Amino acid sequence: MLTHSARRWLAGLGVAGAFVAASASPAVAAEAPFEIATHDLLLAPGHIGYGWLYAQPTDTESEPKFGQTSIDIDLSAVAAFATVEPMWGWTCEATPAKLHCEADIEDGQSPDFDYQVYGKEDAKPGQKGALAISMTSGGKTAKATADITVAEGVDLVSDPTVEADGAPGGNALLPGVVRNAGETPVEGAVLVVQAQYLTPYGGNFSNCKTDDWGSVAFCTFDTKIEPGKSYKLSENLPIKVTSEARTGAELPVALDWWTIDDWDLAFKDWFLDDVKPGTGEKLRLVESASAARVPQTELDHMNNTTIGTVRVTGDNHADLATKATATSGKKGDVVTVAPGFTNLGPAVLEYLGQGTPGIRLEDLPVRVSIPADTTVVEAPFDCVPFTPEKEWDPWNAGWGEPGAKEYACQVLETPNDKDYESLYEFALRIDKVVPDTAGAFTTALIGDPNKSNDTAKIVINPTSPDGGNGGGGDGGSLPITGQSTGLIAGLGALLLAAGVGGYLVAKRRRTRFVA
Repeated sequence: MLTHSARRWLAGLGVAGAFVAASASPAVAAEAPFEIATHDLLLAPGHIGYGWLYAQPTDTESEPKFGQTSIDIDLSAVAAFATVEPMWGWTCEATPAKLHCEADIEDGQSPDFDYQVYGKEDAKPGQKGALAISMTSGGKTAKATADITVAEGVDLVSDPTVEADGAPGGNALLPGVVRNAGETPVEGAVLVVQAQYLTPYGGNFSNCKTDDWGSVAFCTFDTKIEPGKSYKLSENLPIKVTSEARTGAELPVALDWWTIDDWDLAFKDWFLDDVKPGTGEKLRLVESASAARVPQTELDHMNNTTIGTVRVTGDNHADLATKATATSGKKGDVVTVAPGFTNLGPAVLEYLGQGTPGIRLEDLPVRVSIPADTTVVEAPFDCVPFTPEKEWDPWNAGWGEPGAKEYACQVLETPNDKDYESLYEFALRIDKVVPDTAGAFTTALIGDPNKSNDTAKIVINPTSPDGGNGGGGDGGSLPITGQSTGLIAGLGALLLAAGVGGYLVAKRRRTRFVA
């Protein structure tokens, strides 16, 4: 089983990528010090499928060293109904029957290969073949196969958003709707519910499997979904609202609709021993009998996901207490300031950032005003220049961009439980020495019950022991450090690189979370 903290972290990021990654099937050649992970594909005629493979060193104690690496893929078994093309990063030579690619892999990195598979227009559902894959590095070779099956193309569509309310300790009831936007009946479906730790799945339906915590649920329907028709769940999905959820929070729950065959393929190697069916009545769409059929695959995976929003009601808030910071230096010095806040509870502070549906720049809960006569030379990736007059695109904003005089910051650390401290470290160059020049660190959380501790000072060259805060209502003070950030900046860059690398690894499809 996953640890409680791991489940929380996964829920904060979203777990769809981890599900798809779980379908990877390593194949090991005994003589090779690495294994190949890859996956099978369902492919509709006239459409594109995306394949990938990567090498995993079998020695987990040392840094991987691959160097010059080649990949050979025998395409002959699929040539009658599909073509295969590499996507990026490798130098390749191709014939209709074979693909040979080479790359020089840096120390510490593992080979990673992406390709596209094009289903020919005259391909017939049911045709099948295997890509025979070989990877050679350091004179050693590992082998694997990836099955390519032609499937009937169908298109399940769901509502983009749904909403429900629930108080801490109670339930929210999310509706679910799916319709068939194609011209072919869809023989059954699977609803995948991706929840998070503050709003886990809470149903007991006999055709829905879930883990002990409720982070994910799989509901299987044998309904024939007819073309042009919509179907709703016979009962709204019960989503628990934990007692620590913050009143006013809007928490996401994803509802993904899959064809039976896509689901079977993607989840066949997942740790399904962790999930168990409920003991209650079945959750239904409509009654229908199964019939013999060919495989079916989604033509458009982008329109069969519903993002549910659970609005937390009640009276359970989080009190964010800011903490001041002060430092000293000469003109031209680069100094570090690390203002922050502590969650005094009682509620947990949920993730609030660029992945939050509908979030605006002014909705980010932290604001940092930089002291006058200083320049930001390094800013945390959690923060973005506060420019409300410009169009806000959270996915293409200047996160971590230096040089601004005011920043808005997200809350990324989850769980942000009671007594958890969040810090935001900035490197400032002192352009002019002015005693007690001050900026401000402010939190603005709807429902915060204590406004007196929502602002603290950021003081450069303070003249009083308390850092120029005067002891009143500004969240107290930190010791005066006066430390230049030459060494700190280097260490910070290293830690930052490690953090970003960890995040990207987690988001990468190769991540495999095991019990």
